Amino acid sequence: MHEFEQHVTAWIIAVISHLGYAGLYAGMLGQAVGVPLPSEIMLAFSGYLASTHVLEIVPVMIAGAAGDVSGAIVAYLVGYYGGRPFLLRFGRLFFVRERELERADEWFARYGTRAVLVLKLLPGIRAFGSFPAGVTRMQLAPFLTYTILGSVIWSILFAGIGYTLGRNWDLLGVYARPASFVLLGLVVIAIVAWVWVHVREERHRSKA
Repeated sequence: MHEFEQHVTAWIIAVISHLGYAGLYAGMLGQAVGVPLPSEIMLAFSGYLASTHVLEIVPVMIAGAAGDVSGAIVAYLVGYYGGRPFLLRFGRLFFVRERELERADEWFARYGTRAVLVLKLLPGIRAFGSFPAGVTRMQLAPFLTYTILGSVIWSILFAGIGYTLGRNWDLLGVYARPASFVLLGLVVIAIVAWVWVHVREERHRSKA
């Protein structure tokens, strides 16, 4: 698996090196519909290219977020019009397995529409929140709001890491994945704080 990931990473680097913003946009769109492409590496390498003046950092962030949002919309529409039976039967075409759908369903059951934002900030399963959103016929406005917010945060974080580390490209493999788990920790803290505030409000209402 490690060797496979190395080949995928090398291919991603080659595509972005040749196609620039278009390659980043296409790669981010693909991973947002489930294609196993590491968004962290794509964004970080693009940020690195920006540090060497091959690309510009702001367009990198915009292209990354735009590709991520575009892919999420495609996934939403597949879930919306195809429904869960379609995904269970043909999900492999979109690199979606039942296990990922079940994990996404658990997040939706816990946090409702806010699960779209939470899933967008979780490494490993961030691409699979859009399919259940479509299946459950989630309204488009909140879906886009949470998706855009999560995509922008993710793109700024990892493009910024690549840009900051500059020519020390070898360090990106060390820092990209830990950074995603740091972000996960912040998300968990935010969720716990949100739940605590709402539980506290409900207790005050029940006593009133």
